[in-house]
Amino acid sequence: MRILITNDDGVHSPALVYLRDALVRYGQVEIVAPEKEASASSHAITTHHPLRFYPCTLSDGSVGWAVSGTPADCVILGMLKLGKPDIVISGINPGANLGDDVTYSGTVGAAFEAALYGINALAISVLDYDNPDYEDAARIVTRILDGYDDILKPFFLNVNIPSNHKDELRITKLGRRLWSNNVQERMDPRNKPYFWISGAPKEIVDTDSDIYATKNGYISITPISLDLTDYTKVKELRQFFNYRKNNKL
Repeated sequence: MRILITNDDGVHSPALVYLRDALVRYGQVEIVAPEKEASASSHAITTHHPLRFYPCTLSDGSVGWAVSGTPADCVILGMLKLGKPDIVISGINPGANLGDDVTYSGTVGAAFEAALYGINALAISVLDYDNPDYEDAARIVTRILDGYDDILKPFFLNVNIPSNHKDELRITKLGRRLWSNNVQERMDPRNKPYFWISGAPKEIVDTDSDIYATKNGYISITPISLDLTDYTKVKELRQFFNYRKNNKL
């Protein structure tokens, strides 16, 4: 198996080394990650200036590849320079990527980019931001990969690992997390307003969701679809516009 590891925390994150060391038994592993932190970069790619792809020293002194761009850029350049992998693993991210937060996440964005090319993809996050257990998270990734040949391919899975978990996997759907009520307006020393998005998001409880599962000590695995089309609305809109056309409205 050919494995490409990336993240949104930067190429010097020790999580990359923990993950690589756990995965070398599956085959060839390459690390391609942003040269600096790129959290909350979502699925952005760099189009307005050149990108650099160069070897760099990882946290343990070994060699990986750095990219002067986003996590999605790392997947694109990793495929171009190193060849198409069998799977892209993005993470291990310190801090959750639950519910609606996947739309902001650079960790999930990199996995999304891989999935666009038909590459199997995992986005891995641990809920503990301050003291993340990367070794345990890497072990859980191996549990998933041990069933690699039995999972319908291609797959795109978002995995969230709570602290002190029950070591039990739950298949979940994305929950709802809303940040709009957490914007603070303040004044700077020059008496000009600025805004800070902070605090905890509002969560909508759903017992099938990734949020509920992780709150109750389960490891959440959510399959993500690339198709964002609302097919119910497609049908409704077709009927509506056909009605307008036929009735000359």
